[in-house]
Amino acid sequence: MKRRREPVSVDAQVVEIYEDLANENEEIRLKAAHALLSRVSPEKSPSLEELQKILKRLFRGLSSSRKAARLGFSVALTEFLRQHCTPGKIHGPALEAPAIISVLEDQTRVPGGISGQEERDHYLGRLFGAEAIIKSGILFLPESPVVLWERVLGLIFELAKKKSWLREECGWVLCAALKSPPIMEPEYVEVLFEKLHSSGLTKTPEGIGLWITAQHTYPDVTYPKHVWHHGNPLHRKEKASLARILKETSTSHDSEVTAKKTSERGTWTSRLHFSWDVVFEALLQEVPNQLAFSDMWTEAVDSGLFATASSNERKYWGFLLFQKYVQILPIASSRIILGPNFLRCMVNQLASAERYLHRIAEKSLRAIHLRIDQDPQVAAVFIERLIANSYANFDHLTKTKTIEKLLNQANVQALQDIIAIFGQAILRPEAQDDKGASATRQLVSDYLVSLVRSTLSPVLELTEYHRCMSAATTIFLKYAYFEVIPDVNDPVKSPEPPMSIGSREVFKSRLTSCLSHLMVKSENPAYHPYEVLKTIRLYETQTERYTPLMSLDGESDVAETIKKGWKAITKLHKDEQSADPARTEFLRAFKLLYTLTILQIYNGDADAVSIVGELQTCYKALFVSKSQVDHGKAAETLVEIILSLVSKPSLLFKRLAQQVFSVCTSVVNANGLQSMIIVLETKETVSGQQEIFEQDDADGDSDIVMSDVREVNGSTSDTGESPDVSDAGSSVDGRLQDDNSDATDDELAEFDAKLAQALGTRRLDEDLVANEEESSDEDMDDEQMEALDEQLETVFRERKKLTSKKNEKKEAKETIIVFKSRVLELLEIYIKQQYLNEQALTIILPILSLIRRTSNKQISEKACNLIRDYSKLYKLKDRLTNLFLPEKAKLLLEDVHKAAMEEGSNAYANACSQASLLLTKIYITNGGDLSDVLSQYAVTQLAFMTESDCHIRTSFFSDWLNWCTSARKALAVPNESSE
Repeated sequence: MKRRREPVSVDAQVVEIYEDLANENEEIRLKAAHALLSRVSPEKSPSLEELQKILKRLFRGLSSSRKAARLGFSVALTEFLRQHCTPGKIHGPALEAPAIISVLEDQTRVPGGISGQEERDHYLGRLFGAEAIIKSGILFLPESPVVLWERVLGLIFELAKKKSWLREECGWVLCAALKSPPIMEPEYVEVLFEKLHSSGLTKTPEGIGLWITAQHTYPDVTYPKHVWHHGNPLHRKEKASLARILKETSTSHDSEVTAKKTSERGTWTSRLHFSWDVVFEALLQEVPNQLAFSDMWTEAVDSGLFATASSNERKYWGFLLFQKYVQILPIASSRIILGPNFLRCMVNQLASAERYLHRIAEKSLRAIHLRIDQDPQVAAVFIERLIANSYANFDHLTKTKTIEKLLNQANVQALQDIIAIFGQAILRPEAQDDKGASATRQLVSDYLVSLVRSTLSPVLELTEYHRCMSAATTIFLKYAYFEVIPDVNDPVKSPEPPMSIGSREVFKSRLTSCLSHLMVKSENPAYHPYEVLKTIRLYETQTERYTPLMSLDGESDVAETIKKGWKAITKLHKDEQSADPARTEFLRAFKLLYTLTILQIYNGDADAVSIVGELQTCYKALFVSKSQVDHGKAAETLVEIILSLVSKPSLLFKRLAQQVFSVCTSVVNANGLQSMIIVLETKETVSGQQEIFEQDDADGDSDIVMSDVREVNGSTSDTGESPDVSDAGSSVDGRLQDDNSDATDDELAEFDAKLAQALGTRRLDEDLVANEEESSDEDMDDEQMEALDEQLETVFRERKKLTSKKNEKKEAKETIIVFKSRVLELLEIYIKQQYLNEQALTIILPILSLIRRTSNKQISEKACNLIRDYSKLYKLKDRLTNLFLPEKAKLLLEDVHKAAMEEGSNAYANACSQASLLLTKIYITNGGDLSDVLSQYAVTQLAFMTESDCHIRTSFFSDWLNWCTSARKALAVPNESSE
């Protein structure tokens, strides 16, 4: 008969506590530790056997790989040892420190015949157990002998030497013990370093971290001799050795301590070694004879981790270091970490998403932007380092918009520094050859334009913002219009290599682009153009430093025009200071016109000379003369000048024209509007182009190819700026191809026929079997060959002329379409400001005619929008400001209804309907009878029902009925009888 086994009593609550100690939730682990410590608190006088049982269980739990067991059991063990080994807190039996260490050794000893993972768990359990003993402080009690400390150190150093993958963790445990309370006695620190030195781990990353930490915490302790210069691993003479150790390169001392094996580390980890932070945090504090932070960073990181031959793993560590210190270094030191090797590596890794370190490089770039968000001044430092290391094209190489984003993040002080950096890069680019220098100067010029465009304008004028923008434009004008005379006392201030003609043209173009942006963004559009011209005039007087590139010798008329123009600008500027607000706007508009026209003279525009004279006449007529005749003529001349501006392929002149026209709409008379209507009525052909530009030859200077932002043509992809009317130009290409496809086929067929006739051959589809005697070239003599050459030349010359004519037609159509588009934009401005002016009615029929006749969709849309906006602006409560006779509106309404009957697109029909409703409102609100409008709609509807050539749409009448429904409340007269 078998003996019955005695039942084992199991405390379910204790089992649950041990289970919770391994839980991945930190809060649950802490609650379980608190519950365990409460059960065996000294106040409850637990037995020694119970304490020993719990101690063994806690040590054994450290070797478990289950969930977060090591974290939970180590916390519980640390507090358990503090409770039951600290004098003054123990009321019952106490645990002895030697016995505790013995239990640790027993419970974490590696048995034979276990797997590699189990062996690893036991080693980790021993390290966590040693850490818990150290943290509990029981080794540093007055009654604890130092030999116990030596025992624990022995266990830790044995692990560090035996298992290289544990060495960093061992060092970290000891480093934390040096920094954390309780404070050790000097004897303990000396024992630690004796063990470190005897183990051959002094000149390892862990040894460096321990040494620097101990010196900071225990400066009076005696450390091993003849290890470092003056006993300091951070001494200036230890730079190379320190860098090699941190990179984990074996040193010359390894052979003396058997330590090639000792100095080797385990497999690579993406986590940065703790000693890097220890070293660099110590170097941030300046100490005599200590390494400078910059020297150590250059040696260990930029020339070490980011060296060309360095592995991807080490470069990864370099990026981690950069991400940390870019956030904490002061501005003056932040440039140190932007070394040439780091920038080269970052550019290479950002260039393609396929690169091994692409993601960590992106994180580093985000770290830069994060720092600049906190401290915008760093933006200037980063840009300076990019340009200094020949990475001005950083955005192009990395396919990012980094520099543009940095410009947006910069504050006023940073902008001033960045502009100075750009100015120096233009003056002396890193490239020494002319081609490379020109490319760099163009690239930096584009960045300056981006800076001007992206910087927000403040409310006030005379601020740091304006000084920054003036500094940017001054850089352009200095090198665009002047030759800088070399200064023998300061040769650095002269350009090297010398400015090329191409670079000067780029500067002129970029200056124009800057002014076009500043004119829109500033409260006073004339402010920056005036400052630019004033600076040019100032430099012209400083002949010892600057030589004007535009020679006026023999050009007395031009020089006199500039002189008179500047005199007029000066007077306008003076009058502006004391004028009332309404007059100030006019004065600023004329000052803006004067200034930019004279700038065009400096740019070599011959037409600008005559425009200055016309402006002088306009100014006198509008502001000096009291004759209404003079006012009318001046208004017409002003409109002609504005139209000449919008005909130019420049965004600046388009914005100038719109700016001036918006101020002067009140003086525009009927003749001025008629000049604009003439443009809209022009045919979109070569003859139309010749007529409107008064040309005798279509091959003249009317090549207004629509690229309003061609002044920044090389940089539109970086700056994000698109052509102003590219929609008009782009649509022309496709439409022309559709219109001429049949003609092209016929032309090709004719060309083939002429070519076959000249060669004496047949097409394959005409005769598959050609007669060899007829097609042979061997029977032709020299004279026949020469004649054949002449015939071929004639055929191809005619073909070239045909192609040239096609391009001419296409360009002419683009020119007229864009001109019309800009005139429509001017009329939109006029309608918004003068929709109550009787003169505005004169544009309705021409606009409708334009919608019906144009072949360009964008022109049609703009014209339709103009009619629609006009109708929306005029309300039933409005009245025209002039003494208006309603019969004029009635006659116009009849004409609009007749126009609506003509065949056209849906857009045309909708525009006619909107124009009819607009004239209806004008007629009614200015004394007309609603019954007349009803009669007109009745006549039109009758024509719709009875006349076959009436193409009016049904939407014309449905729009009318919908308007009647909405306007009924405003027009209805109250019934007196119902009251």
